[in-house]
Parts: sequence; structure tokens; C-alpha cells
Amino acid sequence: MAEANDNLKFALFCGGSGTRMWPMSRKSLPKQFQPLIENQSTFEMMIKRLSSKFPMHSIFPVTTRDNVQWIVKLAPEIPLENIIIEPEMRDTAAAVGLAAAVLNKKFDDPLVVSLWSDHVVRNEKEFIAAIELAAKTAQKEGKFVKIGVRPAFASIALGYLQLGKMLGRENGMAIFEYVTQIEKPDYKDAKRFTESWEYLWHIGYCVWSAQKMLALYEKHFKEAYNCLVKISDAWGTPNQEEVLKKEYPKIPKTSVDYAIYSHLTGEDQLVVSADLGWRDVGTWNELKDEMASKPEDIITQGDVSHIDVKDSLIYSTVEKKVIAAIGVEGLIVVDTEDALLIVPKDKTQDVKKVIEKLKEEKKEDFL
Repeated sequence: MAEANDNLKFALFCGGSGTRMWPMSRKSLPKQFQPLIENQSTFEMMIKRLSSKFPMHSIFPVTTRDNVQWIVKLAPEIPLENIIIEPEMRDTAAAVGLAAAVLNKKFDDPLVVSLWSDHVVRNEKEFIAAIELAAKTAQKEGKFVKIGVRPAFASIALGYLQLGKMLGRENGMAIFEYVTQIEKPDYKDAKRFTESWEYLWHIGYCVWSAQKMLALYEKHFKEAYNCLVKISDAWGTPNQEEVLKKEYPKIPKTSVDYAIYSHLTGEDQLVVSADLGWRDVGTWNELKDEMASKPEDIITQGDVSHIDVKDSLIYSTVEKKVIAAIGVEGLIVVDTEDALLIVPKDKTQDVKKVIEKLKEEKKEDFL
């Protein structure tokens, strides 16, 4: 395995704004840097996970300038020059393309592991083993290798990977042929996928050759590729920042799943199935479920007094203030210094609508 790890670089995407976790997640401090779980942020948890096996100088956070301060504070071991700064948020296709262009320029076609900083992964040993197996397979087969997990429930918020035949097993993990990717199905299809061995959740973890990724941009997303070539040519020169600020905003906003991954076939890609204990804590409901041992549990932070409360999360960051709750069930309450959120558990996906309403009402200070 050493030969695969020697050239392995990690593109850790940290640029999301986490609007569904408002009012804790803000433009100035997004959810991935907030100490939401066991007094740690998901960013810190990911860094600790990776550093148990891989050198910190191989980790390259991709983020906007506002978030650099949090990366430096929470992971000072990562070299400052490793942080790849997006001039503005342009969705995941732009971010992945930028990472591919920069890492290819720096290291001449490295093997890259793309990961996301706002996920919970409980099975850390299997996470490391899955990365190593995916990297070894990518190097041997010359293909992209996705890491997927078995669906825990019929999610309509996640994509699914359809598998073909099993090609091999190693350390309890299986390598499969890739058939296709289905993005955010309706509930009927999601339920069918969950009940079938043929489908895994698409969680966005992938190992790829930087040059092959750029070749896919040239083939399927030419508007972005032309900008990325100019950025790559200027990287490391005195014109780096000027070209980056000029070219990056020209990249159309779209997801990497739509722009690139949707075009891949079994000729391009394989899939490793791993039991990661994975969860995307993208909403308050998902955070509550992650922290609870039983569905009826109540999760609290801060000075909370409760009577006959079930299946709820009550979260406060305000000192010298008590929150009292009586006889409620299935409720999310989040209290910060300048905002209060009250929402039923099954409506937490709609919290991002609050952000749009605040923008309409010109209440920028609360974003």
C-alpha cells in the first residue's frame, strides 16, 4: 500500500454555508467549524481522523477566504500554503475543478481523495481502510473509485450508486462494478433502493487522478475547463490572484455530480462499499438523530429545564438564560444571542427558506 499512499493528496471541501443549520451556522462561522457534536466540529473530527494515518501536509482544504481563519485556528498543523481559496462560492463543480487544477500543477497528476468536512464518520478504522483500498484500486485499475455506504433509511436528500457484480473483497470491504448514479430520487424509488443490495448511498467520497479529472472537465464541462487551464497556468506566478479572481467567477454554478459524475460509466469508475457509520448532519433533525441513542430521547445544550418532553432537541448558546419546555414532542429549538429558531423536526429541511426570507427583508446582519 505504501506506493499508493506516497502520492495521495486530500482535497477537503469546507466552503458550504450550512443554511439549514441556521441560526448556529452563519456566513461568518459555518456549521462545519461549529462545535456541535461532543464539543467538536465536524471539520476537527475529519482532520483527526485523517491525521491518524496520513501526513497533515497532504491535506488541502478548499474554501472561501472568510473560512481560512477557522482552518488555521482548528488545524494549525496544516501548512497555510495548502489552503486553496475560492474567490467566491460557485458550487461543487467549480470547487472540485479548482482542486484538480491546483493539485495537478503542484504535484503533476497526483492521486486525489475528495472528502467533505461536514460529515460524521463513526467507524474511523474502516474509513481509513476504505481510503487505502480505494486508492490502491484507483492506482491499479486507472479508474475513479467512489466510496459508498449502505442506506440506513429511504433518503430523498441523497444520491444513490447502482452496483454491478462484485469484483473482489479486502478487509471486509467489497469492490463493485459501477452501473449508474441516481440523484435524489422520490420516496418510492428511495425505499426500493434501500431494500436492495444493488444500491449504496452516494456520499461524495471519491479517489481520482488529477489529470483524468481535468480531462473530464474538458470533455463534459468545457466552460469551466477553459477557466481552469488559465488558473493552472498562472498558479504559483505573480499573476495567480489576478487570474483566479478574473476566471473563477466565469465558471457556471452547478454541482460536480451533474457536470461530471453523471457522465461516468462502468468503464470509468468502480465502487468500494464500506461500513463507515456515516451521517450527513445537514439539518437539526439529523444532528438530533446522530446524538440520540433512542428516537424518543431529548438532546439539550445549555441551561434547559424540561418536563414531559420527547424526541426533541433544545440547543442554547446564551449564558445566564434558562429555557423551559413542557409537554412538547418532535420539536427543534435553537437559541443564540441574536436569533431563535423553533421548528418541528420534520420541517428542518425548510430552515434554508428562512435565509431567503431574511435576504428579502434586508436583514443581512442575521445571516
